[in-house]
Amino acid sequence: MSLAVPTPRAPLVVPARPALEPMPLPLPRRPWSAAQALAALDEARPFLRIAPADATVVSALTTVVLRVGDHAVKVYPPGTDPAHLDRISTVLAGSSTAQLPAAPAVVTSYGVLTVTPWLPGTGTVTWPELGALLRAFHTEHAGADVPAWSPLSRLESQVAGLPADWAEVLLAARAELLRALADVESWVGEGVIHGDVSPANVMQTPDGPRLIDLDWVARAPREYDLASAARRVRAGEMPRRTYARFCTAYGVDVRTWPGLPLMDRIADLGGVAFRLWDCRHHGQDLAWVKQELREWSTPL
Repeated sequence: MSLAVPTPRAPLVVPARPALEPMPLPLPRRPWSAAQALAALDEARPFLRIAPADATVVSALTTVVLRVGDHAVKVYPPGTDPAHLDRISTVLAGSSTAQLPAAPAVVTSYGVLTVTPWLPGTGTVTWPELGALLRAFHTEHAGADVPAWSPLSRLESQVAGLPADWAEVLLAARAELLRALADVESWVGEGVIHGDVSPANVMQTPDGPRLIDLDWVARAPREYDLASAARRVRAGEMPRRTYARFCTAYGVDVRTWPGLPLMDRIADLGGVAFRLWDCRHHGQDLAWVKQELREWSTPL
């Protein structure tokens, strides 16, 4: 099967975003742990249509996932916009490629909750399987009214409280990347993206694999989703043969796309910013930051 090399499209224009615009998915402030998520669940139970079962903590990072009987309860930190979560669920309703909440989000004093049917694990999804699923997801929801892509939207909150010269370097790097993004021509086309592509964000179901963790669904160049696999093969984290099968399943290999280096830099800066937040949130050493600041003083 030959891989498609589509005709370049018009440049993507990223709207300017005010620096203090409220974020629909803010990072948690201290304290934030499974304890707050369990408190949110207790407060929300009268409003949730789930059986009164004990909760088990499945994962805890910027959100907390609990298993409660036959349901997965995802708890977002206070300040999360429930309208954003409900919008994604509404526009993707009836999806055959994504696992969606079963009811509107519930707001509590401790956080915002969504509830989805629990999917028992039935094995890991491979990258080739993910390639086919991603192509189906992009096609199924091509016209969905999802939010516009806003890359690196959390950066202000991630650098808040840092030395001013540190924050200035990272914010200036973002500004330069977004200016360059306005000139990018998409080969695959702009459409709905998942925004956080990884086999870890896919679950097997009796009807086939489904994408989960849809918080960052947006309208963007679809290459952004595909770049995740390309980065892994370049870093030696994925065998080239596996990557070739991923590309065959999707139908496109983005490694020759001129916009790929910029997408990689956007993803890299997002990774640095998240590591910075995570270290500060957990009181860990920041000695590594100075080397990153030297690199990001010239982002392109």
